[in-house]
Amino acid sequence: MANPNSEAKLGYGTKMLMGDGGSPESFAEIGEMGDFEEGDSIELVEVTNHQSPNGRREYIGGLKEGREFSFPVNYIPSHPTHNRATGLRGRIGEVVTFRLEAPGESEGYEFFAVVMGVTRSFPVQGVMQMTVTLKKTGAERFYPIQS
Repeated sequence: MANPNSEAKLGYGTKMLMGDGGSPESFAEIGEMGDFEEGDSIELVEVTNHQSPNGRREYIGGLKEGREFSFPVNYIPSHPTHNRATGLRGRIGEVVTFRLEAPGESEGYEFFAVVMGVTRSFPVQGVMQMTVTLKKTGAERFYPIQS
């Protein structure tokens, strides 16, 4: 039975897809990705002047800036989005197209990001992981999600 007091949705099932840079571009889901947060921010531009009320600084919103964000994946050396030949490990320093598709949304979100870093961890007792760091750049667009 659904909770009658909330319409909250789990983030479980969110997909991040990575473009291959081809024309037309093909996308593959990044395998075994963990929790992440992504978003944008803006710079503030000061517009304080001699008529600013009460001697208070004033600001307007400036240009949008895509945030830098990181996410973990369970590292699978042979996975096509993890390996060096076709995956994130071989794309450090490149601008790559990504798509984000969240459960319950009818539109996906496509953006460009520089792959800033890929770090792998190899614990004695635990799962091999890879942490990927991206910095969003340029324009974004929304597209209909095909079921």
